[in-house]
Amino acid sequence: MVVGNQTDTNKITVNASDEVSVVKVLIFNGDDTMEESVAGIKACLDENNNMNLTGYYFEYDTANEINSKTLSSYDVLIMPGGNSATYVNSNSIDSDAIKQFISQGNGYVGICAGAYAASNNVEGSYSGWGLAPEVNTIDVSYEGLLTLSTTSYGNKLSDESTLNMYHQNGPAMYTTGSDIYSFATYADNSTGYQNYYAMVGENYGSGRVLLSGSHPELDPQKPQLLANMILWTVNEI
Repeated sequence: MVVGNQTDTNKITVNASDEVSVVKVLIFNGDDTMEESVAGIKACLDENNNMNLTGYYFEYDTANEINSKTLSSYDVLIMPGGNSATYVNSNSIDSDAIKQFISQGNGYVGICAGAYAASNNVEGSYSGWGLAPEVNTIDVSYEGLLTLSTTSYGNKLSDESTLNMYHQNGPAMYTTGSDIYSFATYADNSTGYQNYYAMVGENYGSGRVLLSGSHPELDPQKPQLLANMILWTVNEI
């Protein structure tokens, strides 16, 4: 797919015919990120753009620092797989800037480590940033394929009733309140936490936060699912 001339800051023309909305995405690629996760996110966004899976075009960049300056021109921040404890304690990540960014109406997608870091609390270990203040996370030790059951609300992201996804020690999640959006739960006891949340969302100010324990960007990749996750955080679906 060849991208044509930009028509304004929010639209581009694709193949000189189809005008699509642009979503600007920043992917963290700093200390202790998982290289395969960052590469997989890029590959999924490229496939979405090449195949026009959603009717949106995703412009993306990576940054090894997250602060008000690096976030200033983006709609969504993605924190990929990696080491959540490093994320929470990193001097290169300004959690207050992330909170302000989201509260002003932007989006956050946290995958695996990015979900742990954004939660209220990693049970028995450390506090997260509280971007999803009603979501607590449990450290799961499991690597491999597993099955997620999508909820009725999860149909906003996928029309599949079950999702076969790769998992690499991502969290099981539970809520301390009722103001959350449940997208999917762990369908079996492979993680030890059957029926716990596998994918959950929450409002933060005027923005939205979506946390996923499993990896839509790793084999088997799910480009449209990841694209819809991003679109949900900016209220486009």
